[in-house]
Amino acid sequence: MLKSLLAVTLTTALFVSISYAKDKKQTNTQQQKTSIQTSNKGSDSGNGLVVYKVDGDPGDVMIALKGNLEAAQIIVVTTTDPVAPLANNIKLFPDYKKLKVDYMQNFLVTSMATLYKIVTNDPNAIALSPFVITIYQYEGDDKTYIVRTRPSLLLEGTKYPQAKEAVEELENRIDQAIKSLM
Repeated sequence: MLKSLLAVTLTTALFVSISYAKDKKQTNTQQQKTSIQTSNKGSDSGNGLVVYKVDGDPGDVMIALKGNLEAAQIIVVTTTDPVAPLANNIKLFPDYKKLKVDYMQNFLVTSMATLYKIVTNDPNAIALSPFVITIYQYEGDDKTYIVRTRPSLLLEGTKYPQAKEAVEELENRIDQAIKSLM
């Protein structure tokens, strides 16, 4: 199973490297147009989330963030639309748009070094990978929101401090990738 996970991760890394060169040109232009505000002390939704508020179109922010993550050696495993099942079943969930979120995408991200440190110290912590980063925008709002999870909170009190350190290190790299959108 570990071999399969590593094979998928290596394949993803190769794909990411190829797409990084293509997106790099666009990312530099978009980085110049973006400003950022952050709330690192937790959010209205709790301490397990870090919320950033960015000026700009969510599609442009998504492309720029993807380039920044790849430059930080963070692998974008996949991008998903987390609310697609609701939108596809509007008759069952007619009020799913009550928050008036216009755009939403999730990045599932990981790092080879972090995976290695987790698996060699606390294989239970592999449940934390990939990490989730969400990008969304409210209808009529010119701000884009980037939210990342804080999986290190789940490792409070662990007997494996190396695993927690690896997770915290990846969280810091993700924060730097987001902050470099400025």
